[in-house]
Amino acid sequence: MPTDDERLERIHTLRKELDAKRTELFAEIHDAFHENRGQPQVRGWLAKVAKASNYTREYVAQIRDGKAN
Repeated sequence: MPTDDERLERIHTLRKELDAKRTELFAEIHDAFHENRGQPQVRGWLAKVAKASNYTREYVAQIRDGKAN
């Protein structure tokens, strides 16, 4: 059985991993949008990205626009 200190260290480690993955995910969502890559906007793409990410369309739009935390 882990000690309390080991549990705290594990929590800290997992949080850092989560933050890194979140940053990676947000970058991928942002780059998925054609207009962020200098290409014409694709109709219906927001809904597809939202479905793939399991986030709302509104939140994905914030990520797309660089406004999400």
